[in-house]
This record gives sequence, C-alpha cells and structure tokens, in this order.
Amino acid sequence: MSSLWFIVPAHGRLNLASICLQQLRYTCDALRAEGIEATAVVIADDENLHTARALGFGTIERDNSFVSAKYNDGIQLACDPSLNPRPADYVVPCGSDDWVDHRILLELPPEDTIYGFQRLSFVRPDGREMVQRFVNVRGGCGIRIYPRQLFEQLHYRPADEDRKRACDTSIITNLWRMLRPKVVHREIDPKQIVDWKSNDLQLNPYESLTFHRIFANPQDPFEGLAGMYPDESLAAMAAHYNRVRELVA
Repeated sequence: MSSLWFIVPAHGRLNLASICLQQLRYTCDALRAEGIEATAVVIADDENLHTARALGFGTIERDNSFVSAKYNDGIQLACDPSLNPRPADYVVPCGSDDWVDHRILLELPPEDTIYGFQRLSFVRPDGREMVQRFVNVRGGCGIRIYPRQLFEQLHYRPADEDRKRACDTSIITNLWRMLRPKVVHREIDPKQIVDWKSNDLQLNPYESLTFHRIFANPQDPFEGLAGMYPDESLAAMAAHYNRVRELVA
C-alpha cells in the first residue's frame, strides 16, 4: 500500500481550519478505502494543533514567522528516514482552508514526476459566491503530488527557509533548478480543489483571483458542491458562513 502525507501549515482561522481539517480526514479515509495509506501533519502554534491531534493527524509546533519553514518541517517529518521509520511515498502540500477531492489522488506519479492541478475553485469570504480558475503556470496551484525521492537531494527541505509567501512556488522552483522533474497536469473537475477564502490572514485575497470574472463561472458554492463533498462538511461550512437559515428557507 502506497503512503501519502498531506503537509498542512496552519495559523489562526480556527473554525474554518477545523472544518477543512475534518474534510481532510474524510479525504484520507476515502483514499485508504481505495488502497492508499493517507494521513496529514499540521504545522502550527495554536489551537489548530489540538484539532489535528483529535483527528488523528501528526503535529509539529512552529511559529508563523516563515511559512516556508513550516512546509519544510512537515515534508522532512514525512519523508526523512532518520525521523520517520515509515517515510511517506508521496507528499501533498495543502492549505488549512482547502478541500481536496480524493479522486484526483488515486493515480500516483512515478519517482521522477510531479502531478499538478491547474483547475480549482475559490469561495468568496462571505460564502455566497464560488468562481473557477485555471492556473496556467508550471505545476498549477500549490497542491501537487510529490514523490519522496525528489526531495532526497534537497535534504527533505525543498522550500526556501525564509519565505512568508510563494512557498509552494519555491518548492517546485528549487526542484526544477536541480532535478528538472517532469510535471504532468491532471483534472477531473473544476471543483476538484476548493479554496475557502476568509477576510483575515489571506495571502491571496479573493478579489485578486476574480478580475477576469467573465471566465470565472460564478455560482453558489453550496449548490455547486452538493453531491461532490460530504453533506456533513457542507453543513458545517454553511453554518460557518451563517447561511444555514437561508439555505433551508
């Protein structure tokens, strides 16, 4: 059975992160049912650590000075045989505000290849609109499937240590500079990854992602995601955005 670890830096946004981590638990369980041993490690210094432990995920305590160092901590714990007697075969960096459809992870890449995803959806901070985007850059969005072997020559710390943003970009840039791995993009649905935006602590605000609205296909997130993600996750997120009464009515 192949093993896969999600690497999740977290800071603040406690209720939103709690819902997303619970959904990540569902994703891991769905992967396990398909024959992939999946788990996560959450890197934080606040109550997000308690949420992660309650869900059976690993944890690392580190402050939020440099998000890139948090990614490195998680990747090293997952992959470094000197720290982990059962190192992960694959890692997937993931935000604490993201949902991931487990089906995009069922096919895993060979040792010299990164699987990336260019289509994803973003939800407005008030939970009343979702838009779809195509990220036309190498590797697509920050959620990618990396084989452990790619990180060996970078001592399992592939990100620049002192970045506060563009940390996922530094991972693939450093790998490309040294190893020139193949990058293959995969897609099953524009809602295969959902990024739930908030009004605080947001490196990439919703408004910066929707300037070409004519191509974004805006829709209500709870209508658009129904049937694709668990009802429990959608109900929890509707409550987070105070939309339960409206949706029931």
